[in-house]
Amino acid sequence: TTSLNLARVMRGLQLKKPILLEGSPGVGKTSLISALAKASGHNLVRINLSEQSDISDLLGSDLPVPSTSDNEDAQFAWCDGVFLQALQAGDWVLLDELNLAPQAVLEGLNACLDHRSTVYIPEIDRAYACPSSFRVFAAQNPLQEGGGRKGLPRSFLNRFTKVFVEALSHDDLLYITSSMFPKLV
Repeated sequence: TTSLNLARVMRGLQLKKPILLEGSPGVGKTSLISALAKASGHNLVRINLSEQSDISDLLGSDLPVPSTSDNEDAQFAWCDGVFLQALQAGDWVLLDELNLAPQAVLEGLNACLDHRSTVYIPEIDRAYACPSSFRVFAAQNPLQEGGGRKGLPRSFLNRFTKVFVEALSHDDLLYITSSMFPKLV
């Protein structure tokens, strides 16, 4: 099952679109991308999204910095967010629990995920082009699995190559267990 799931992801990688993995909790969506990144020599940055995620968490914001003297007013400086840091480094990014993210986060990622392949930060009037090594993966559980998940807009989903991740079979679980804990079998 893992080999079939990996083959689906590898086929998806042939396109320049981000990849959206969908499958039940615990089927190995995150582990599959982590193993693929490690095997291919890419650094993977995992970002766990939730209803409380904000686009500034991903792209950055102005934050206070220590003043250099006692009589100086508080200073603010731009601090890159984790997504923007990964983009600049050409890393792979896994956006976990994509269908829990608020609409503002999805809209903030649009230009990076479509044909423009750029991120524009209006606060600093700067655009960042996605390097060729930069890849975006996303993972989500199906809507019927509950947990506050919402259906994503079709216009947003069209930016992804969707890969369904099959659940592990009894034989798969037995193989994994015997490989990790040979004394139990």
